Amino acid sequence: MSPLGIAVVGAGPWGLTLANAFARLPQLSIAWICDLEEDRRLRAQAAHPDARVTADLDDLLGDPNVAAVVVAVDPAGHHPVSMRALQAGKHLFVEKPLALSAHDAGEIRTAAAARGRVLAVGHVLLHNPAVRRARQLVAKGVLGAPLAFASRRATPGAPRRPGSAWWALAPHDVSLALYLLDGLPTAVSATGSDWGAGQEDNAASAVLHFGDGRSARIQVARFAPSKRREMTIAGDRATLTFDELADADEALRLWTPQQGTIVVPEDRADALRAQCLDFATRVARGDAAGDAGAHAADVVAVLEAGERSMRAQGRPQPVVTAAAPPARVARAAAPSFEAA
Repeated sequence: MSPLGIAVVGAGPWGLTLANAFARLPQLSIAWICDLEEDRRLRAQAAHPDARVTADLDDLLGDPNVAAVVVAVDPAGHHPVSMRALQAGKHLFVEKPLALSAHDAGEIRTAAAARGRVLAVGHVLLHNPAVRRARQLVAKGVLGAPLAFASRRATPGAPRRPGSAWWALAPHDVSLALYLLDGLPTAVSATGSDWGAGQEDNAASAVLHFGDGRSARIQVARFAPSKRREMTIAGDRATLTFDELADADEALRLWTPQQGTIVVPEDRADALRAQCLDFATRVARGDAAGDAGAHAADVVAVLEAGERSMRAQGRPQPVVTAAAPPARVARAAAPSFEAA
């Protein structure tokens, strides 16, 4: 069986990282790479000489040999590019966040479900073995209750361009909080430094309020002096910490009053490869069962509530999700597979 064709839209640093990860899978081949900037197209062509490069999205959407599209453009473009890909009948992998509003995230989910297309979103930490092990420990009650989640994420470097630390960095930690606490908060209280006329923040702090007394505190910062990627989740019996920057076999640690701190050993599996392989396998099978976009849409709803809270000087704002997509309808005849 020949590899399925995949197209990557967005040839920035992360877009090429995704292209490289997918290209290493024997099930797929990079058929197209699309970007508006010529210098990015030239770099993409050099990295993937067998792929065709273009500045026109219609070129790849009209190719029946393209099974799936990877969307790695700026977040504001996630919704329009994703909708065009789904309307062309393509399967879809979207970098996080899925969209910049709960409404737009819900529209993508609905379109994917209606067309029977696979939808995946780049919350790569959910494929990290240490994170999956952490969820098992939480679910088994090892930590006790109530649970409190806390995370810190900072990225170094001098200010270069406008943007939002909340929307750029917090998707990782909101995703972790929802996954480990296995629920959706009712409200978010958030503040952001420099939030104002420029409608951007270089640092943000938020509290996610869950209806059962659980909470999640998230701190993110751009242009920090050093990189940090740390998470703690604590109950009345034990505390679990996860350090993304530590070696894989030392990233997850459990503290109990009886034993002190012990390392919870985990595999050195490549989370990005695991995520890409999962998507490729589902596309090859045409397996669009379930609602894989639900978690990503919930993340967007929390981020949106956090932004509203920043604009309201930190007053708590409710988390409002879009309606769930309708049940999957029978798939009409279409080209073998597509991409997004």
